[in-house]
Amino acid sequence: MRLLHFADIHIGMENYSKLDPETGLSTRLLDFFQTFDFIVDTAISEKVDAVVFAGDAYKTRDPNPTQQRGFGERIKKIAKAGIPVVLVIGNHDTPNAEGKANTLDIYSALEIDNVHVSRKPELLYIETRSGNLQIITLPWLHKDDYKTVGDKLKSLYDKIKSDSPAIFLSHCEVEGANYGSEKGMAIANDVTVPLPLLQDKRLSYVALGHIHKHQVLSTDPLVVYAGSPHRIDFGEEKEDKGICLVDISPTSSLRATAKQSQKEIASSPSAPRHDGYSTSFQFISTNCRKFLSITVDLKPTDSNPTQTILDEIEKHAIADCVIRLTINIPSSCDGEIQMDKIKRALSSAHYIAGISRNVERTERLKIEGQEEVERLTPIEALNKYFEAKKISPERQKELEKYAAQLLD
Repeated sequence: MRLLHFADIHIGMENYSKLDPETGLSTRLLDFFQTFDFIVDTAISEKVDAVVFAGDAYKTRDPNPTQQRGFGERIKKIAKAGIPVVLVIGNHDTPNAEGKANTLDIYSALEIDNVHVSRKPELLYIETRSGNLQIITLPWLHKDDYKTVGDKLKSLYDKIKSDSPAIFLSHCEVEGANYGSEKGMAIANDVTVPLPLLQDKRLSYVALGHIHKHQVLSTDPLVVYAGSPHRIDFGEEKEDKGICLVDISPTSSLRATAKQSQKEIASSPSAPRHDGYSTSFQFISTNCRKFLSITVDLKPTDSNPTQTILDEIEKHAIADCVIRLTINIPSSCDGEIQMDKIKRALSSAHYIAGISRNVERTERLKIEGQEEVERLTPIEALNKYFEAKKISPERQKELEKYAAQLLD
């Protein structure tokens, strides 16, 4: 059985975008739709048996109609290909008041074939081309609901049947996971779920969402965050972005046991559960738009800082990237920086997120007898400063005159 696991698509992220002249839409919105298209095409070309989505379809709880249409069109394409799609609710999908519909409820209301939405912990039985698949779900819950989640999951584990593989699908924060930029996007209070709670031996795979960094928390069973398939901001610049292609196969011991009657299997204390299946997964890159930070450290002796910056830009493949340029400038650097040339050099980038010029601060000049400075009049303190800076007497006299006028 082959599954496609993805999460945190966050349709509606439109930072670092410009207007697409052909569609009138944000180029970043189109980026996310293009990534979603890759996911759909992969599911169909790889002939997966089911697609499991671990939450956070949109950036906000109130997506606009264009965002909803784009998400719905792609879910429909998977479903029409005869591939079941299971969606769990993420924190960005969850309404901020009871009684309100979540962002994915429309699929349940319309009863679309092959689309299943889970808004509570439950055990789903999904029919696929390769047989039945059992999915225990743990959507994003309100904080108080996590108090009893351990008992709830235990009761669901006890309902798992040994005649077909079982996986776990959740949008949650699991202890030991490494956070990325999603911490700054968090909606509501996070509750950490203990990792051992998800390591039941009857599970063949644990598909997680919420953390944007792809990572494996356990290998027995496999507990995997797919990560977000597209970069949200520069905090995810160096993270690999993609989806997980999961293969679950019965072991030889399970095939042998399958010859027994269902009654024998149910009554056998050593009936194969998790150890009856072999699971592996492949992380597939979505090749989404790159974010690139370029830092230039100029030297005090640099006579042509503009060319130094241009040379550094030339070292990077900036075409179609979101670029952030930082220029560190020593205080003694006398060369002129020609910003027009630098901007032209960055013209092939998709978007220039910023050009920062950080000028080094020089240490403040200390005047001898500093402890007595507080006793000086403003003009006396100014003269001390002039002396320390070795300003000529003629210039001092002129500056004193203007200082006196300002003080008056």
